[in-house]
Amino acid sequence: MRYGFLAAILFATAFFGTTARAEDASMTVERARTTLRDLTSDPNVVGPVGDYLKRATGVLIIPQLVKAGFVVGGEYGEGVLLARKGAGDWSDPAFYSLAAGSIGLQIGVEAKQVLLVVMTEKGLNSLMSDQVKFGADASIAVGTIGGGVGASSSGSLGADFIAFAKSKGLFGGGAFDGAVIQTQPEKNETFYRTAASPKQILIERRFTSDEAAQLRETLSQF
Repeated sequence: MRYGFLAAILFATAFFGTTARAEDASMTVERARTTLRDLTSDPNVVGPVGDYLKRATGVLIIPQLVKAGFVVGGEYGEGVLLARKGAGDWSDPAFYSLAAGSIGLQIGVEAKQVLLVVMTEKGLNSLMSDQVKFGADASIAVGTIGGGVGASSSGSLGADFIAFAKSKGLFGGGAFDGAVIQTQPEKNETFYRTAASPKQILIERRFTSDEAAQLRETLSQF
């Protein structure tokens, strides 16, 4: 089963990644801003998400995590990570992908808007490496949409990441445990017009872009 799950992740990366990688870096940033605005303006979401963002060390925004499959399935999406130093002080974005696999009877297609709120320094530091696997390198809990902050806090104490998602489509729910997050150095280089590592962007803050100003401004309220 372990090798089957790994094969499913590889399937997700290969199947969805080829098209997704062609997406323009600037478009990814703009779609991330729209996703953040959508999730934080939804009355069912704004309470729990806003509460966590105010205490976060970072946030990974995935505008579209697509899940599809028949028996062997997978999820794939691309987005941006921003780090927070203090109140309203957010970095410029670094680019990442998320891939997950699943085994079992499943038919359908689903697209999710996803926020992965980074709650610990350990979680943020883990994202400085080329690849992070939930469950092995970092812990993750799924926040409840609706019901207020108290409902979303259940089972999340001590987690490195809290995941919030809104779905469109018909597909059974799935866990993020086992999902893999990878850096996208080629998109960082395209966006900043020079080689730029996540640490240089997020922690050392050597790079900035006017194209990310609106995204940073939207996050600054948290």
